[in-house]
Amino acid sequence: MLLREALDRPQLRLTLLTGEAELDRTVSRVYVTDLPDPRRYLSGGEIVLTGLMWRRRAGDSDGFVAACAAAGVTAIGAGDAAYGSVPVDLVTACRRYGVPLFEVPVEVSFRDIIDEVTPTLWARRANGLATVLGRYRGLVAAMAGGARLADLLQPVAADLGVDCWVLTSTGRTVAGTGPLPSDASRRLATSFLAAGRLPALVEVDGRRIWLVAVSGRPEHRLAAWLLACAVRHTGPSDADGAVRSATAGSTPSPIAAARSTVADAVPPSGLPEAAAELVSLVALERAHADEAGRVERRLADQLGTALSTTASPADLRAALSSGGLPPRSTLLVLAVRLTGLTTPPELAIAVTEEIVRSTPLPAMVTGTARPGTVLAVLAGGRTELAGVPDAVRGTVAGLVPGLGAGRLAVGVSGPAAEPDALAGAVEQAEHALTTALADPDPGTVVSAGDLASHLLLLSGVPPEARRAFRDRVLGPVLAYDRAHHADLVSTLDEFLACSGSWSRAAERLHLHVNTLRYRIGRIEQLTGRDLSRFPDRVDFYLALRLPH
Repeated sequence: MLLREALDRPQLRLTLLTGEAELDRTVSRVYVTDLPDPRRYLSGGEIVLTGLMWRRRAGDSDGFVAACAAAGVTAIGAGDAAYGSVPVDLVTACRRYGVPLFEVPVEVSFRDIIDEVTPTLWARRANGLATVLGRYRGLVAAMAGGARLADLLQPVAADLGVDCWVLTSTGRTVAGTGPLPSDASRRLATSFLAAGRLPALVEVDGRRIWLVAVSGRPEHRLAAWLLACAVRHTGPSDADGAVRSATAGSTPSPIAAARSTVADAVPPSGLPEAAAELVSLVALERAHADEAGRVERRLADQLGTALSTTASPADLRAALSSGGLPPRSTLLVLAVRLTGLTTPPELAIAVTEEIVRSTPLPAMVTGTARPGTVLAVLAGGRTELAGVPDAVRGTVAGLVPGLGAGRLAVGVSGPAAEPDALAGAVEQAEHALTTALADPDPGTVVSAGDLASHLLLLSGVPPEARRAFRDRVLGPVLAYDRAHHADLVSTLDEFLACSGSWSRAAERLHLHVNTLRYRIGRIEQLTGRDLSRFPDRVDFYLALRLPH
């Protein structure tokens, strides 16, 4: 039911005060409230009727309308009983937030409106049920016959009058009714991962979009797909059907400000029926994808078994070929750990599979090669593989909002020219992973190229030995800084960064050269080392860069 149909009832004598361009909004129900902030009880699509009992002064209107706009209501109906007419400040607030407002004359009760509108809503829902069931049976038959989501989504969405996209937790597009800019897909994925509850209602470039989870195996938001569903606009600016992101530096609209955080959005239990119907279609495709994934994992585990033993180069080539990787291509290894989450081990594998899909390269993912670590082997040319670390960093950064108390660490090896060098690439990736795990950030990616030769060497040293070395070299300086609130450690770091240049270090530290000489002398006195000697400088340099 559209808003224009609800208002076009002569017996109710309803007068539209603002929102003439929004009469094609759909109505989900009629809700009566006099709460100053009714968001908790709204789910989107409502006609909100109010007697204005919440209004004590003109400024109250802005807060009430902002709350309704944030919840995605279709319109507000204000009664005349309290003030004799609708206050101008309420009209102004509704115009500002883009919420249609109509006046309810004093002789018309809210019960009259409910009795007029609700039967029509229920009748249309009942009439549409047979259509929904028939369409669903047709979709099941089509998918059983070999049709895929990409073939079916666009005609079904067009029939339902919505634009929609199916995305993964990283923002990768599985299917959609039209093009979706990459920045918009990333924003939708971030909103999906950060939402306190799902379904959630967000706004992208002025369009309200519902985000619905389509769970698979394993059941976790990091491994789920999301259905982003937006009611189609008929205006020329939306003719292409694409969601556009706000341009950098633009001023957010008031309605966007009202929804500035996804966590504050009201979970839309009144999800549009079109979105609910589309979830069933996407769930069928997800089940198909999960089954295909199980087959691929069984093949990848053969490679994992070969890597966990002293397999011959011929066995490694056979395992790579069975997983679809060209055995004579250059290889790259990712070592991944997902910690801090009470989830099944399969989640780390699913997350790793999604990470490698951020690259266009073929890959195999296995969790059987190393206990607690997932390995991914990618194949491609050296130029293609050179871009993998940056692609993985971007993907891991996008997953951080969904980690909660967990941590995701990834180590990336250097290229391996042939399968014979794969074992060495695995060791490189594990060394890089060790360094990544020492970083306190929730999502960290370290590649072998990021590590200087000495750090790559030290990553294989046991943590206790690294801590002991750091404490032995820097312990007296750290203790002095704590006791005297000095900056000897930062002074030492800057001095070494300037290759021992007194003038350059003093300039960068904004110190007089004599002051710098005094501080370096104090460091030498505390540690018994001589910063004019190269071996002592190396010890200090390493100690400063060891994780602690």
